[in-house]
Amino acid sequence: MSTTTRSSRPGRSLLRSRGAVLASLLAILFGGGATGALMASAINNPDSSRAGRIAQVVPQVDPRTLSGPAYADAVPGTCLTWSMDDSDQVTEFAAVDCAQPHRFEVAARIPLSDLPGFGDGTPLPTNEKLAPVGTEQCLPAITRYAGREVDPDGRFTGLVVPPSQAGWDKGDHSVLCGIAASELDGRSALSTGVFAESDQHRRWESGTCLGFTAEGLPGAPIPCEQDHSIEIVSDLDVTGIFAEGPVPPEPRVQSELTAEACLQAGISYFGTDEALRRSTLISTLVNPISEISWSTGSRTVNCGLMKAAEPGPFAVLRGPAVEGLLVDGQVPVAPTTTIIPPPGTDPGQPGQAGQPPVDGSAPPAEGDLGTATVPVP
Repeated sequence: MSTTTRSSRPGRSLLRSRGAVLASLLAILFGGGATGALMASAINNPDSSRAGRIAQVVPQVDPRTLSGPAYADAVPGTCLTWSMDDSDQVTEFAAVDCAQPHRFEVAARIPLSDLPGFGDGTPLPTNEKLAPVGTEQCLPAITRYAGREVDPDGRFTGLVVPPSQAGWDKGDHSVLCGIAASELDGRSALSTGVFAESDQHRRWESGTCLGFTAEGLPGAPIPCEQDHSIEIVSDLDVTGIFAEGPVPPEPRVQSELTAEACLQAGISYFGTDEALRRSTLISTLVNPISEISWSTGSRTVNCGLMKAAEPGPFAVLRGPAVEGLLVDGQVPVAPTTTIIPPPGTDPGQPGQAGQPPVDGSAPPAEGDLGTATVPVP
């Protein structure tokens, strides 16, 4: 049985192909000017290496290709959604009740004619030209609209949606500013409810498997039969585990505080501690709560199954953890120890955490014992 290599991950080639078919990119708000400049460099060359990076943070849809009443009549509080066919083309663009699944919540309509550089007679602006509108006009508008900031580490992002060329030619020189949910690889995601009342922290349902981004980090949900980095096993309410205060514990401390609960969640997911041991996986905190998400009420995290690898950071898992699991293309080999290692230790190493390895190499640093924080971007 051959070993799966990182270069053969289907998730990577899929990301590249998706990036290549984008005719243009939405002006997405993702942390200010640096991203705006990066985005601008890829606008006219979707096959460039930078375009591949942009494809990870840009929803795979460009509503400017459509015009109609859903766009024209949208006001703050309107929720919009769209569907896509197998070739990544938009097939629907409609207003829906915000209690229903949707992809975009309007926070403001920004008239461009009031801004320098967007006077009468100017052409439909490029994404490069719209990027400053996003960071300087839209992000503050979202905060005013919702009474909270968008967490750059969370599941939502700010988004500027320009009109279609036909709409622009007819005199609609404004853009919709709002909030959109997105996957870790940048694809548009559905959400329900209004942003002001939503949990910003990124979580997934138990049994969800996360693929890979081009950097080898956890990506969007995919079938567990495909190569993936993490399998989610539970939600964990950290109320009473984390001390209440204006900010959450540091990410590594969050991992330490949830280590035992995530271990028990992994055992429950497999059914027995022996089954977890034989899988060679660890059950650990997947995504620490950021300060902004904490301040807006997030108190639930995921525990997930994963395995560290060299060069890493993640081994390639294939198949559901409880049935037919392969790790880097191989059937897991049960470790010789009968002790379930705490999260962050290598199940294949005999001995307890904190003891020198039998090969004489140096033990891990004190702060690294018994914990594992999974780096989710």
